[in-house]
Amino acid sequence: MYNEKESLTKEEQLIILIDRYLTDQYELEDDMSSYKLYLILVGYHLKYFYPHALYCNSISNIDNIMQMFCSVCNCMEGNLIQRLKNNECVIFKLNALVDYIEGNQIRLEQVYVELKAQYEKKEISIITTPCKPLKRPRL
Repeated sequence: MYNEKESLTKEEQLIILIDRYLTDQYELEDDMSSYKLYLILVGYHLKYFYPHALYCNSISNIDNIMQMFCSVCNCMEGNLIQRLKNNECVIFKLNALVDYIEGNQIRLEQVYVELKAQYEKKEISIITTPCKPLKRPRL
């Protein structure tokens, strides 16, 4: 069903990731589902778009996430939607996510800042990790 991963854009791959998440993890009683979806969006943004300065035009991180979100929604065409396992649930949860983000902007901006700091710290530590010295045989 998702065999054409190489030909999909990053935005389409995010839709498929959300569909897989909702198929495997979503429970009706989960009050944190919108928050978890937001974390998926932030993680995806930091991993795939932030390093290339895509969807980073605003000084507000929430605006950047929403810019990416709009682009993701524009990719949701009939062909892709039909291939999703939970297409109705994906559309419903993405709509609920917009409401959630709108109602919690200040808190979610802080969450993004914290995750971005962790991401940048990880990237810096990868760059600055010294190589292990080679063991030389004794003469």
